[in-house]
Amino acid sequence: MHHIIRACASLVALGLSTSVFAQWSTTIEDDIFSGGKKGMMLADIGARQAIAFDCDADNLTVSFITEGKWPADGRSTGWDLLIKVDQGKIHKFLAVSGQRNSDHLQYLASDKAEILAVVKEIKDAKSQILLGLQSKEYDSKWSGTVDTAGSTREANRFLTACKL
Repeated sequence: MHHIIRACASLVALGLSTSVFAQWSTTIEDDIFSGGKKGMMLADIGARQAIAFDCDADNLTVSFITEGKWPADGRSTGWDLLIKVDQGKIHKFLAVSGQRNSDHLQYLASDKAEILAVVKEIKDAKSQILLGLQSKEYDSKWSGTVDTAGSTREANRFLTACKL
């Protein structure tokens, strides 16, 4: 419970809404396990948050990432991750909270078909990508806007490398 309170406090401390020019980037590497490629497409949503799409031969995931440490006794909980590209439909994912790396928490979703639909919408995005993260259990909400500059080029690289 302490990790959720800290994560919620972090989200609240960062503000209920964030809007910043996003820097889209894609990293492609060889995947030793499949002989193919693995990739990550990332967009910064400010100094402390990002949205990341990860793929390998078997998986496609999306994560909202924020600075933080996961307590050793913490339990993962379910969150709603919402993504809307331009004036399109709102894609709603069940995301599971956890530690991404030594400095960041993540809210990870793995609905491959729906994530692929979002990546294709990002490839064709014209104005903005809206993000939301909410927990009814903890009465917590966060929203942010990601600029689309560079998203077409990076989504094309990601889709090609991931063979999607």
